[in-house]
Parts: sequence; C-alpha cells; structure tokens
Amino acid sequence: EWYTASVSHLRELRDMTTSSHGKPGKVDLRSLQIRRKQANDPSALATAFADMNKSRAQFERYWQENVDGKRVTLVALLDGRVVGYTNVIWESDYQPFRQQGIPEVNDMNTVTSLRRNGIGTCMLKAAEELVQQTSVRFIGIGVGVTPDYAIDQKLYPKLGYVSDGTGVHPDKWGGCMYSIKLLLPNAPRTLETRRQK
Repeated sequence: EWYTASVSHLRELRDMTTSSHGKPGKVDLRSLQIRRKQANDPSALATAFADMNKSRAQFERYWQENVDGKRVTLVALLDGRVVGYTNVIWESDYQPFRQQGIPEVNDMNTVTSLRRNGIGTCMLKAAEELVQQTSVRFIGIGVGVTPDYAIDQKLYPKLGYVSDGTGVHPDKWGGCMYSIKLLLPNAPRTLETRRQK
C-alpha cells in the first residue's frame, strides 16, 4: 500500500511546520509517498542515513523481520528519493507494551536536511493507520529524554500521545520514556491509502 497525505492533513501540517517567522517548511508534502519496505530498499536506506551510522546490515535485518511478520517497515519517498523510515513492531521489546499487546512505533528517522517539515508526522500517521487495520486499539512509542530528541518530545503530545506513567527507563542513549495513544476505530482518516499495483 501507498500512503499519501490528504488535503486536510496537508493543511494541518502546514500550520504545524510553519516557522516562527511565518515561513512554511521547504517540503511540498503533496509529492511525499509512504509505502511498505521492499526487498531492494536496504542499500538506498543505508545511503540516505549514512550520517546516522545506519548500516545496510541493519536494514537487511529489518527486511527479514518484515518477511517473518515481526515488524512492518514504512519508507517515505519524496519525488522517488528515500527521505525517511519507521517501523511498527507487533511484539515490542518493552515489556508493558508486549504484555498488553500494544504495537510499538520504533526507530523513526527523517534525513537530517529535511527535518521539521512534517515528514515524521506523516510517517507516524501511516503507522497508526496500519495498526488501525487490525483489532488493536492502542499504539505505543518511545522517545529519548536527552536534548537530541527535543523535536520528538514536543511532537508526540501534539499528536495525542500520553505518557504510560512508568517514568524514565535508563538505557545507553541517556534514557527513554514511553507513550501510548488510543486509536479510535471510526476516526476520520488523515491519509489517503491506495493499493500498489
């Protein structure tokens, strides 16, 4: 499936990504498409995210886990070029999510030069709609607590995510907090979905 931003969602994103001096983001999201990862994507993803030390081996592992049904990797394309990716992990490594059957949005990244333009929000919306196609009504996400994750820390509450109340979980990256969101079964869609041919 391909996910493309609807007109109403584009208007919402334009408002959210307009800078403090009144200028909109530099990305025309009408040309943004989000699809499930394909077998030939690891090389392009590794190239796009080389500055973040993301390896081809990591994306090849993601692909195998897609094949095995453990995760779904969504890839964002702008005019055919890879600009972002994220994952939905059906059985989270985070025990409270796993025990409650809450899928986790994991390892979401946008290329450095195009951040703060709404691409991450579109990927998150696509992940939510993917989960809404199942009987699951909650989705979860983790975010680092260091300043490096300031953009995400501000974004997720705006999109309806609330803390799961377990506080900061120490890790080698400086700590992580987890949030959840209720997915309303009859909520209006913000992304238009069309089948790949």
